Amino acid sequence: MRNQSNYRILLVEDDPAHAELIEREFASDSLCQLHTVGTLAQARQSMRLAAPDLVITDLRLPDGEGTELIEPDGRCPTIVMTAYSDERVAVQVIKSGAADYIVKSPETMAAMPRAASRVLREWRLMFEQKLANERQQRLTAILEATPDLICIADLDGFLTYINRAGREMLGITADEDIGRIRLADFHSPADGQKILRDGIPTAVRNGTWSDETTFRTNNGEMILTSQVLISHRNQRGDIEFFSTIARDIRHLRAAEERVEYLAYYDPLTGLPNRNELAKRLDMEVSRVRRNHRHGALLFIDLDNFKTINDSLGHPVGDQVLKEMGLRLRKYLRGDDTVARLGGDEFVVILSGLSADSIEAVAQAREIANKIRDTVALECHVNDTDLHLTASIGITMITSDDASGHDLLRFADTAMYEAKREGRNRSEFFSETMSSDVSRQLELENLLRRALRERQFQLFYQPLVDARGHIIGAETLIRWDHPERGITAPSEFLEVLESTGQIVEVGDWVVSSALAQVTQWMQQGIWHEDFALCINISPRQFRDPQFASNVQSQLERFNLSSRNIVMEVTEHNIIHDLDDAILRMGELMQCGIRFSLDDFGTGYSSLSHLKNLPVSHIKIDRSFVHDICNNAGDEAMVASILALSRHLGLKVVAEGVETEQQFALLQDHGCEYFQGFYFGKPVSAFEMSELLAASESAA
Repeated sequence: MRNQSNYRILLVEDDPAHAELIEREFASDSLCQLHTVGTLAQARQSMRLAAPDLVITDLRLPDGEGTELIEPDGRCPTIVMTAYSDERVAVQVIKSGAADYIVKSPETMAAMPRAASRVLREWRLMFEQKLANERQQRLTAILEATPDLICIADLDGFLTYINRAGREMLGITADEDIGRIRLADFHSPADGQKILRDGIPTAVRNGTWSDETTFRTNNGEMILTSQVLISHRNQRGDIEFFSTIARDIRHLRAAEERVEYLAYYDPLTGLPNRNELAKRLDMEVSRVRRNHRHGALLFIDLDNFKTINDSLGHPVGDQVLKEMGLRLRKYLRGDDTVARLGGDEFVVILSGLSADSIEAVAQAREIANKIRDTVALECHVNDTDLHLTASIGITMITSDDASGHDLLRFADTAMYEAKREGRNRSEFFSETMSSDVSRQLELENLLRRALRERQFQLFYQPLVDARGHIIGAETLIRWDHPERGITAPSEFLEVLESTGQIVEVGDWVVSSALAQVTQWMQQGIWHEDFALCINISPRQFRDPQFASNVQSQLERFNLSSRNIVMEVTEHNIIHDLDDAILRMGELMQCGIRFSLDDFGTGYSSLSHLKNLPVSHIKIDRSFVHDICNNAGDEAMVASILALSRHLGLKVVAEGVETEQQFALLQDHGCEYFQGFYFGKPVSAFEMSELLAASESAA
C-alpha cells in the first residue's frame, strides 16, 4: 500500500442504483478517488492498469463472485458486500481473505466511506507486520466488532475464545477464565441435547450445522438465537476445534409475529381485519349450508365520525374507535365475530341464528338495535363527552348461492340505504337494493370493457396566467361510451375506485398524458416551462408501485419531470399523513411536484398545509363561484392567497367563469387561473389548436 494522500478505490458493483448511492457518498471525500466497474473482467483489467489501494465488491457479480478479486498476498484489502445476511456466507467470505463483510442496506452503503477509511487504516497498520499476524489480527478485529456471538471451543467443548458480543450476551465478565466454561452450560437442557445428538455429529460429518437454539444467560434471561456450529480440520483432516456463531433473533421473531398479526388483525382495535373477516365469513356461509341455521351479516358505520376527526383530531378519533370495538365485542355472543374493515366501518357476523327465517330476521334486528343502543351511549375521551350514532346494514346468511363477497356488498348497500333514510337506523338488504347492486355490477363490467376497448379519452383544460396566456393544462378523463356518448367522470370514477380498476386506468392516464405532451413538444407548441397537471385517485396514490410506474413512464418518453404536477386532494392523504408524505417524497426526488386540489373544503386544510410537501394549491371552485357576491368567500380566498404567499406556494383559482371573478382574483394577487372563462375541457386535437393559437399570438 502506497504512502500517499489520495487513495484509489475500485468499486465492483453491477447494480446501478447501489453503485450510484456509494459513489454519491464518496463524492465529498477528498482523500479517495473512486472508480466503478460492473464485472469481474472489468475489475481485473482495471487492477492490471492501476493497482488500487482498496477493492469494494459485491459478492454476486454477473461473471463470478467478488471474492475472486481478493489477492492472496494481501497487497490490496477487499470489502465484500452482499444483500443477504447469512452467517455461513460471512464465514466463507472472511475465510477467503476479505478485509470486511457488509450486508447491504441504505445505512451500510451510506456509511461506506467510513467503512473504507477504517479498512484502509487498519490494513496499513497490519501490513507492517508479518502476514500471518496480519491475518490473525484482522480476523480478531472483525470477530470483536461483530454484534453476533462468536466463539471457539476445543474438542472437549471448553472455550478458547469468545468475542465481546458473546461475553455481553451471556454475561461473562472480561476477567473471567473462559477456559473453564463450555458453551453448552448456557443452553437450555433441550437444546443442549439437540446439539449433542444432532449438532456436533452433523458438523463433524458435513462441516457445519445450523438451527435455532435458546441460551440461558448468567442473569437468567432466555435468548433465542440462530446458531451455526462449524468444525475445523487440520491438514491431516483431523478436527482441531469447533467455532460457533449465534445471532440474537428475538427482535426478528417478534417482527415476524407482528407482521403475521397485522395480516389478519387491525392494530388499532385488535379486531379481525378484512382478511380475517373474509375467512370467517366463508366459514359461516359453509356452516349455514351445512346445518341450515341462519346467520346474519351486519355492516356498521359510525354517523358523522369524520367531524370528530376533523374537529378534535385523529388521536381522539382513534380512542373512539377503540371504545367502539370494545363495546361491540362486549355485547356479542361467543360464536359471533366483530371485525373492523377500516376507518369507522365495522362488520359483525351473527352465527347460529334460528332455522326459521322469520325468527332469524327478528333475532338479527334485535341484536342490531342493541348495537345501536350501545354505540349511542356517551363516550368520554380526554375530558370530552361525545355522542355517536350508527347506521347498520343487515343481510341474512342463508343456504343460497351468495358468496361471502356478495354478502358483504349486500350489507354495505343496506348500510348506505340506512344513511340515506336519515342515519341512526338499521336496514335489511332487499330485492330493490339487489337491483341497484346489479346495476353497479353492470357498470363495473362496462368499465372493464371500456379500458379493454380503449373507450376512455383524455380531455385538457387550459391553465393560464394573469395575462390570460396558456401556461399548461389539467388532464381530465372522459368515457366515450358507444351508446351513451361522452360520460363525465362523476358517473364512473367512484366505481373505478371501489373496484380497484382505478389503478390500471390511472396508469393509462399518466402514460397517455405524457405521450401527448411529448407530441406537443415535438410540434413546438408546448414549452418546457408549461405545467401538466394530472389528478391522482386515493387508491392509485396508495398503490405501492405508483412511484416506480410514473418514473418508468418518464424514462420511456424521455420527458423531464420538473413540470409534471400531480394533483391530490386532502381526502387522499389525510388518513395517513406520514405515509402520504413519504410517497410524495419518492416522486419529488425525481423532480415531480404536487398540488393540493379542492383546497379549502377540508376542515383541517390549513393545519396540514405547512407539513405537506406541495408546491401548488388549487382554490376550490365553490369559493370562486360567489366571490363577487359573498364577502365570506372573498375573505376566504384572500386569506388562502396571503397564506400561500407566506409559504411560497403557487395558487390556482378553479372555476373562473366571468371577467369579474378574474379581475377580483387578480386584485387579491392570484397569478394562475382555470375555468370556463378561459376554456372548457377539450379534446387533445382542440387543445392542440389552442396551444398553436397561443403560440402564434405570443
